[in-house]
Amino acid sequence: TKVVDGFAIDINNDQNVVIDHGKSHWEYGESSYIVQLGFDPRYAAAYQPSRVNYAARFEIYFMEKGQGDLGFPLSSFSSPNPSNIVVKNVTEDIDNFQFIFRDNNNDSTFNAGDAIFMVCGKDSAGSQAGPSFLNKSVSWSVTFIKDTLLAESEQRVPQPGDVYILDTKKPFRSGEYYEFNTKSPYFNKSQAKSDLDKIAVVPNPYVGAATWEPRLSSVGRGERKIYFIHLPGKCTIRIYTISGELVQTLQHNGSISDGQEAWNLVSRDGMDVAYGVYIFHVDAPGIGKKIGKFALIK
Repeated sequence: TKVVDGFAIDINNDQNVVIDHGKSHWEYGESSYIVQLGFDPRYAAAYQPSRVNYAARFEIYFMEKGQGDLGFPLSSFSSPNPSNIVVKNVTEDIDNFQFIFRDNNNDSTFNAGDAIFMVCGKDSAGSQAGPSFLNKSVSWSVTFIKDTLLAESEQRVPQPGDVYILDTKKPFRSGEYYEFNTKSPYFNKSQAKSDLDKIAVVPNPYVGAATWEPRLSSVGRGERKIYFIHLPGKCTIRIYTISGELVQTLQHNGSISDGQEAWNLVSRDGMDVAYGVYIFHVDAPGIGKKIGKFALIK
């Protein structure tokens, strides 16, 4: 976008609804199970005809056995089965999102070998499934598999309080928008006064052949330079010799409150300054003053 009120917006719109594996993870808990996301092929024959790629972020909460939500009926002849999970659709703010629970060992607990499928309405734009088994669409599955590299004693099943997040890449849909709230600039005089103590000179001491200075192809070592850092937005910097002679005056007028000003080590008479100890005086109108010293070493 164009720059508006000091900032511009660059929005990337995902083209396809797919699992975002980089953002899908255990938010709480450390189960040893391998988590497979997508569409469990074991149940393709049953659910593939009604499959949709649902654009949403899901949070799966693990409860005590039997204290979760009831799973969606597996068929038009079956009843909802108990579980130990609650699924929340964060994108549409649905606290009890419906799911099919393939509880293969019939223990009412989502564990190794089991799978769940998210259940939605006939589209993928947030409508919930109706009461009829036929009026549904089936979306992403989450399947748990034991890690065969671990001994049985090392297997950690999901515990009550664990949370797993299944996230997707979501193209923008009708009615979605970004909203930005900006705050006008303000001046905290008390904070600005305390920040004067942060003003410093770098490098200090300045060493005459410092290896970090840029090398030029021309004769000589190039431009000598030091920086006054952590300056307020507007201030005057005066540099004196140790005996009190004014060497140079710098005017700083920045757009931020933590700025910096460079000095090329040239006096107000256009001469390179000598090595030694110097005093600097920073005068920030309406804020205060700061006095310090720095050294130039040959």
